[in-house]
Amino acid sequence: MKKKINEFKITKNVDQTPYEKKNTIIPLKVMVVIVNHGQGEYFLKGFSNLEVSCSFMLYGRGTAPVEFQDIIGIGGARKDIILGIVKEPDMYKVRKLIKERFKVSEKAKGIAFSMKIDSMIGVVLYKFLTNTRVYQRRSK
Repeated sequence: MKKKINEFKITKNVDQTPYEKKNTIIPLKVMVVIVNHGQGEYFLKGFSNLEVSCSFMLYGRGTAPVEFQDIIGIGGARKDIILGIVKEPDMYKVRKLIKERFKVSEKAKGIAFSMKIDSMIGVVLYKFLTNTRVYQRRSK
């Protein structure tokens, strides 16, 4: 019995131009915010309001010496760790949100930093993380 091999049809109408040649690539950063347990929900809601496409919260336990915790203002062992993928032009708004929250009280203090994302595999993933998905109707 012979196996049937799937044949792929190449259509001439498909645009083969690379994504970066047709579109502007917006740099992305990972924003990390570490705060006392119970403060993370504020940042998740704030990131959502600022249209950060992907953000989530992890729970952690602090192991730093008490002296260091007092210096940076994150006393206590239980922590909320919030990660968000932010478009570089939106970093100002995100930093402003974080600074304003850290000023509220001692319990709202924490530490925040960002890291540049310098490579990514897949245009679909990039479109998702930058909220630039274009919905097209499939032709029959």
